[in-house]
Amino acid sequence: MKRLLISYPIEAGAPGWPGNEIYEIERVRAMANGDINNSCIVRMHEHYGTHIDAPWHFNANGPAIAQMPFDRFFYDAPLLLDIPKGSCELLEPEDFMPHEEAIGQCDFLMIRTGFEQHRAPDPKKYQMESPAISSRGCAYLVKTFGGTLKTVCLDSQSLGNASDKSGDGIEAHRWLLGAYTSEYICVIEDATLAGIPADARLLRAASIPLRATGIDSGPVTAWVEVED
Repeated sequence: MKRLLISYPIEAGAPGWPGNEIYEIERVRAMANGDINNSCIVRMHEHYGTHIDAPWHFNANGPAIAQMPFDRFFYDAPLLLDIPKGSCELLEPEDFMPHEEAIGQCDFLMIRTGFEQHRAPDPKKYQMESPAISSRGCAYLVKTFGGTLKTVCLDSQSLGNASDKSGDGIEAHRWLLGAYTSEYICVIEDATLAGIPADARLLRAASIPLRATGIDSGPVTAWVEVED
């Protein structure tokens, strides 16, 4: 068994949702300057880098990140689906329906669109043109798999598209995060899934967030276990 990281390291200059690109380090002490140790203050947006959206992000009655049961971040039945999508394309119910049986048996759904290939060479394209799941797609997922599917994980900027002006991305978040139903499915955005072999036997997965009180979401360290 080996663990494959599917979260990016947090670093300055990474593409984020427009207005969320905040990651700053203030050096408080430095051994190079004669201080007894190294320490710093970190300032960052909660939705910067690979992060998990808790229901409270778009669901006023849903739990915030620190209120979620800790077992929601561990997965015994991960599934990777390759569903290629290009600039601003949407994942619709019709993309998921052929895989309904497999999704029904998983608790962690990784959707590999392939769009992460643009993250490093063309961060603006990745930021503004990422594929997304439509509100129809999110409604289908939560209505069909709510209660068994804990988290959806995307290799794109967000569940919504930063260039979309229709408001569909807002509705997508509301649907998936339980604003309209009794169940919710969390979403991990800006993950890296390219390193998972297509034929890998997936064993388990986890996504451990920064469990800070008072925030609706948080940066996450996530991995998937695969059989050697």
